[in-house]
Amino acid sequence: MYMMTLSVAEARARFSQLIESASSTHERFEVTRNGNRAAVLLGVDDFDALIETVAILGDANLVAELGVALGELDRGESESADDVAAAISRAGRRPR
Repeated sequence: MYMMTLSVAEARARFSQLIESASSTHERFEVTRNGNRAAVLLGVDDFDALIETVAILGDANLVAELGVALGELDRGESESADDVAAAISRAGRRPR
């Protein structure tokens, strides 16, 4: 994914604008110090998604289960949202 590269001085001068852009448009910014990569600025939603992805990929059992689930989807072995909602209703619960 493309990231705009800024020096520390540029990032400091535009900090509020960069935060707004990162949070509203998911743009990411690479900050350099003396020409070297020093930091990355990204919105909290993107950061949370990144942390969640790392946690999932770090769990071998979960990755295996996801592989099984993807295989089931490929073979058409899945239920529609309406089927799931009906099953929830039959169980005496309200679908969200």
